[in-house]
Amino acid sequence: MKNEEITSKYYADSVKGLNSKILNDKDLWYNYVINLPQNLQVTYTILIFHQQVFNGGLHQYFFNSYGQFAYLTIEYLKLIKAYQASKILEKAVEVVNSEKYSIDEFRTKIFNRKLDKITDFDDELWHLLEKLDDEYDNLDEDLEQLLVDYLINHLKS
Repeated sequence: MKNEEITSKYYADSVKGLNSKILNDKDLWYNYVINLPQNLQVTYTILIFHQQVFNGGLHQYFFNSYGQFAYLTIEYLKLIKAYQASKILEKAVEVVNSEKYSIDEFRTKIFNRKLDKITDFDDELWHLLEKLDDEYDNLDEDLEQLLVDYLINHLKS
């Protein structure tokens, strides 16, 4: 099986129970994800992160409410040994959550689009995130391969 087939299968499994009712409720969505088996949580959070950053950057990731999973995604990036990507997301969270909201309050603000510097496209934040996007684009770690290695090792255990 090719890497893309493996990640696609796990991603499809991770989203098969999602619907608009769940996606429109911060707690239902978050609880859906954290109640998945860990391998599906890892797949979902990492692939969503990668797709959002690859398609529109870190600003898009936070603006589209996926940033509510940022803290979890950092943990899972480290779990699969994607240390460079985890450092970039940590830096992004640091500037986006410079007010140091609790994780739950941060999730709420991101989901409800109540973090003004994200929703108002704050210039300073935009430029900081753009620099991190460039770093992400130039990563020399293969996120998909690291994820596949994790998933294959997970199957063996």
